[in-house]
Amino acid sequence: MNKEEFKAKASQTIDEVSAKINELKAKKESVQDDAKSKYEESLKDLESKKADLEAKYAELENASEEKWDEEKNAFSSASDSFKEGWNKIKSLFSIVIVLFFLASCGTSNKENDTTVEDVKEEASEEMDVSEDYAAEQWDKINAEIDEKMQKVSNEYSELNDELKVKFKNKKAELDKQKEQLLGKIKELNQAADEKKDSLKQEVNQLKTALDESLTTFQKEMADESNAKK
Repeated sequence: MNKEEFKAKASQTIDEVSAKINELKAKKESVQDDAKSKYEESLKDLESKKADLEAKYAELENASEEKWDEEKNAFSSASDSFKEGWNKIKSLFSIVIVLFFLASCGTSNKENDTTVEDVKEEASEEMDVSEDYAAEQWDKINAEIDEKMQKVSNEYSELNDELKVKFKNKKAELDKQKEQLLGKIKELNQAADEKKDSLKQEVNQLKTALDESLTTFQKEMADESNAKK
């Protein structure tokens, strides 16, 4: 995914996040008193994460070429953080929306046949939005890694035999770093919620290290090739 495509997707994410928070605010008045305090606390935390996400998006928009990967990773991390906040309110929200529906039934003229199960299904679909986006993000990271590694492999294949021998071990190390990162992403996708925070940090660290190694490797190959000319 190129920069403009990532920016467009990030902008779409901001819009979706804003819409979801507005929906939560609209349903706040239907929350029973004994649950309202916890609901408002969770909503406040979610709004804070939204503000952080918007700030990261602004930094992404103005990022220089040198800072692009760093700002992109920061936005992705903020997006993951929002998802975690969303999951915290998920169970509470599911209860609230059903209670809201039941309360509405008391004053409704029952012109439609909507059931509690329909409402639960709708709530579940709404909650899945952030999870779907997170899954997309990891898929895109995988694709980005493959693209960068393929570019490096192509450049390596164009080296003369002498330079291929010289850079063989470094190329193998890059392949090893890639497999470590992909393995950690797989572990993250399968992990329980309480383990995701630490695994995300590990994923970001491994990705940053791989990006730096790829940049260094490409520069060293270019320098050696130019020196041989």
